[in-house]
Amino acid sequence: MPLRLRELTWMQLPVWPPQWAVTDGGAGEAGVLIKAEIRKDRLLEYIYIEADDSGHKLRGITALGNSRHLKALYRTISQHIGKPLTEIGDLEIRM
Repeated sequence: MPLRLRELTWMQLPVWPPQWAVTDGGAGEAGVLIKAEIRKDRLLEYIYIEADDSGHKLRGITALGNSRHLKALYRTISQHIGKPLTEIGDLEIRM
């Protein structure tokens, strides 16, 4: 059964919109996706996301506990560079 991105959760946190770590204004689903890449540190593999909200840069992450699911999520998100975050949140994904 497909789910919209904003319906996904991991560890009781929403997967979408991303958990914004650094903003110079804005948050939530405001703005346009400008970058998405898979990154990995010692403890976690995640998707690093940058967005632009009327000139305000947003930087954050989203994660899933399963590497295969994370890669599927990344493929979906990365195909929508330049699209509004609200539109991306409406996308459906099969896990």
